[in-house]
Amino acid sequence: MSKKDKSQDNDKKEKKVKESEVEQKATEPKLQRLEIIMSQSIEEDFVTAFMKEDTGRMFTKLPVVMGRGVTEPKMGDAVWPQLNCMYIVICTKEQAAVVKSIIDRLHQEYPKEGLACFKSKVKLL
Repeated sequence: MSKKDKSQDNDKKEKKVKESEVEQKATEPKLQRLEIIMSQSIEEDFVTAFMKEDTGRMFTKLPVVMGRGVTEPKMGDAVWPQLNCMYIVICTKEQAAVVKSIIDRLHQEYPKEGLACFKSKVKLL
């Protein structure tokens, strides 16, 4: 096989790989990352609703999160004894809407408890 033939063969292989990557990207679901920070006092209600609905169930839990949002600080110390927890959820756009409805409901049920959700796009590597 000549160098020219090898070069053309390599070009064809690279083109097939690129086409395959384009097809794969077209079929991949567009994922979103939700960071949900809440007072530990409402975590059980969140988890119950989250596991009951179609939320994708892909999450990471950070059980102890300290900080301050729009409510009182949650620092886990003698002055501010409460703590927050945080869930990082990876889900589709439709599942994110379900999670948002859960959060909206919890805001209504517990208006004075800390609860925040932040959304960003995700790309699987």
